Amino acid sequence: MELNGALSNPQAQVETRRLAAIHADLRDLVLPAPKAPSPRPRRIGVIINAITTVLDLADQAMQAREIHTAAEDLLGEAINWSTVKATLAEHAAGPGARFKRVARGRYRLA
Repeated sequence: MELNGALSNPQAQVETRRLAAIHADLRDLVLPAPKAPSPRPRRIGVIINAITTVLDLADQAMQAREIHTAAEDLLGEAINWSTVKATLAEHAAGPGARFKRVARGRYRLA
């Protein structure tokens, strides 16, 4: 097999550099800088206790948004709105309900 001229091809050297640059760009897209780990979400028991404390301190039924804001203030950190909403709905039904829904979006302790 004859390789005369194949290894001295200037076009191949240009293409190799171009492919190396494309490879580096793709590698940077695929391997982004590592992110800091996200904090662990609150356990549901902590959120239930915060909601219970908020409603216990209130002298009347509260709107779900008010409960959410007060629970965040009580814990000193953000709580997912959907978690508060789901917790209120889940624990306002059944024979051992912890909360009572008195109107649409308004709750008090059972």
